[in-house]
Amino acid sequence: MRQMFLNALAIFASACVMLFAPIRHASAYTEAVLHSSCHAAGCIDGRIPHGLLRDSSGNLFGTTHYGGKYKKGVVFKLVPNADGTKYTDHIIHNFCAKANCADGSQPWGDLVMDVDGNLYGTTAFGGASSSGVIWQLSPTGSGWKYTIWHSFCHRNCPDGSVPTAGLSYRGQSTGALWDKKSPLFGTTTQGGLGPNNGNGVLYELGTDPVLIYIVVRKFKSSAGPQPVTVDTAGNLFGTTDFGGQYGAGLLYKFAPQGDGTWKETVLHEFCADECEEGTGPVGKLLVDGADNIFGVTEFGGNNCGGDATCGVVFEKPADSSYSVIYTFCSLADCTDGASPFAGLIRDASGNLFGTTAFGGDSVSQKGIVFELTQTGVETVLYRFCPGARSCVDGANPYNPVILDSQNNLFGNTAYGGEHDDGTVFELKP
Repeated sequence: MRQMFLNALAIFASACVMLFAPIRHASAYTEAVLHSSCHAAGCIDGRIPHGLLRDSSGNLFGTTHYGGKYKKGVVFKLVPNADGTKYTDHIIHNFCAKANCADGSQPWGDLVMDVDGNLYGTTAFGGASSSGVIWQLSPTGSGWKYTIWHSFCHRNCPDGSVPTAGLSYRGQSTGALWDKKSPLFGTTTQGGLGPNNGNGVLYELGTDPVLIYIVVRKFKSSAGPQPVTVDTAGNLFGTTDFGGQYGAGLLYKFAPQGDGTWKETVLHEFCADECEEGTGPVGKLLVDGADNIFGVTEFGGNNCGGDATCGVVFEKPADSSYSVIYTFCSLADCTDGASPFAGLIRDASGNLFGTTAFGGDSVSQKGIVFELTQTGVETVLYRFCPGARSCVDGANPYNPVILDSQNNLFGNTAYGGEHDDGTVFELKP
């Protein structure tokens, strides 16, 4: 499994050069830290928050990779007060409560909520074979009931191991809750093939009337499968971070054939080394109702090279070829951001929103939240840790943001905050 963000923190440098690129001045967004994570003694609400989900009451749910009572991560709920100015943190599950972390450890990937308010997610490790689990948390009135739906195996695992991508379902992109009848889909970063353990799988989890786990695809020549996106017709779209013809990842589609089989189509293969179109696609794809695809790459872009930390936003229309909408690190000192690690969201006007883990401020390079028009004009909505101060506002966002009906944005940072263990933040226009 790629230690994507954690390793990149240690090696990031401003390797990009100045280019002329369309950019607007920073918009007047105001940032508020809703919660600062902490893993120190007496402060065990977690470390490195990941993913974020907002329910109809304005409660925020998420996980942390580490920390908590047993130091292997938590699921948390942030409850707003009456005017939404303050949030109270509630830990609804501590992972690794059982011997050898049989209940899972180190949650990864975004959360899913169903129509009854149950939560679903994955852990990268723990479980019966220490290779991760799919779990459910159900509200009981007096707390939350934790259930393991599937434990992944460790070696020679045809069903895959180490699921780091979370779960996806039909209707998710429209904001609908999971109906509990349509399948869930996910990927693993390892397993699927013989004694070498394989490059991961794409799996389907059927739940009606009983739980059935099905492997849709075993990855062979490509590796590092990212989260999948399900369109309204049930087609699956995803990327791999490595492999393909040029070794730098590919973009694919799986179409259901009605008989339990799938037709695979490779839509684009990413190039390597001095690659203007981007290298190493990461995060969940954004797919609209016409199967136009939007996504990001971790590396590449104009004059950045295959190994430099710049990255691009790309579009693959259903009826035409791949194109780059925006290349990061196009301004001096990467003040327009560098290295997006997460997928995009879109508002009703078609504008795209996302984060970069680095770049933004010419001194601190702690990442940004950006808006991008369909014509490729970027607005930096917020730069984290400006001036290399104490980063109490957060540092290094590497997850997607979410948008409410008032156009407020919510997200989290991996580091920074009061204890340097990450934050949950809100941006108001």
